[in-house]
Amino acid sequence: MNNFIEKLKSRSPLIHNITNMVTINDVANIELACGARPIMAMAPQEMDEVTGICDGLNLNIGTPSEERFEAMRIAARMAAKKNIPIVLDLVGVGVSRFRMDFVMSLLDEVHVDVIKGNLSEVKAVMEHGRCDGGVEVTDTADESDAKALACGAALRYGCICVITGETDYVAELCDEADCYDNNERSRMSTDAMCTGVVNAVASDADGYMHNHRVGSITGGHPMMKRVTGTGCMLSGLICAFVAADCDDKYGAVTAALSCMKRAGGLAASDMAECGRGTNSCHFIKPGNASYRDRLIDAVYHICDGDYELM
Repeated sequence: MNNFIEKLKSRSPLIHNITNMVTINDVANIELACGARPIMAMAPQEMDEVTGICDGLNLNIGTPSEERFEAMRIAARMAAKKNIPIVLDLVGVGVSRFRMDFVMSLLDEVHVDVIKGNLSEVKAVMEHGRCDGGVEVTDTADESDAKALACGAALRYGCICVITGETDYVAELCDEADCYDNNERSRMSTDAMCTGVVNAVASDADGYMHNHRVGSITGGHPMMKRVTGTGCMLSGLICAFVAADCDDKYGAVTAALSCMKRAGGLAASDMAECGRGTNSCHFIKPGNASYRDRLIDAVYHICDGDYELM
C-alpha cells in the first residue's frame, strides 16, 4: 500500500472539491495532510476553468442547492471531457427526491470513477428508494450481501463502488485476466487491514455473468462516528489517492480506505494516552473535537512515513 502514498506525495495532485459545507474545512485539511492540494471553488461561472486545471474532482451532495448542483454538473462535464477522475459521495441521497434526481441525472450523463456511500445510501441509489435515517445507516446486511450490493452498483454504473461502515467494502467490474493480475499485486502489497481481495462472479438482470474484484477493509475506531464529516474527509482522501494513480484506481481506493482506518485507530490510541497523563495541562479530557484533530494529524504522519499502513 505504501507505494500509493509515495505516488501521492511525489505528484501532489490538485483536487477540486465541491463538497459539504458542514465539513469543507476538514476536507481541505485532510487533503493537505496527505500531500494533495485542495481547491474548494463552487461558483458555476468558474467551474470549467477550475476543474480544467485539476487532477481530480470530488463531489459531495451533503448540503444541496440548485446552484451547487449546477456547479457539479458543469465541473463533471469538464472532468469527463479531460479524463479527470470523479468521486461522487452519496451523502443522504435517499433523504429527498431533489438529491436522488440529481444523482440519477448525473450518473446518466457522465462516467463517475468512484461512487461512495454507506449501506443505506448505496441501496437507495440501486433501488431508487429513501433513507429514512437521514445520513445515518438504517439498513443491515451481512458481508456477502454487502459485497453483492457493491458489485451490483459497480456493474450498473461501470465504476468502483465503496460501501463504508465498520467494515468498508470496495468492488469493481473487470475482465477475468485483469482481475487475477491485479488481485495478485494487491495481495503482495496489502496489509492486515485489507482482506478478502477476491474474484466474485455475479449476474446482471439479463443473466449474463460478470467478474468483479471485491475487497474488505477493517480497522478504524467507534469514535469516528462521533465526529461529523469523517465520511466527507474520506471522499477527499479517495479522490487524492485516485488522482495520484489513475493506472490502478482500485488499488488507490483501497489504499485510501486503509489509510483512513489506520488513522482512526491511531487517533484513538493517542487520545487515550493523552487522557492517562498525570501532568496534563488539560482541565477537560479529550473528546470528539480533539479526536477530529488527531485524525487529521494521523493521516499526515501516515503519509509522511512515520507509520506503516498495518
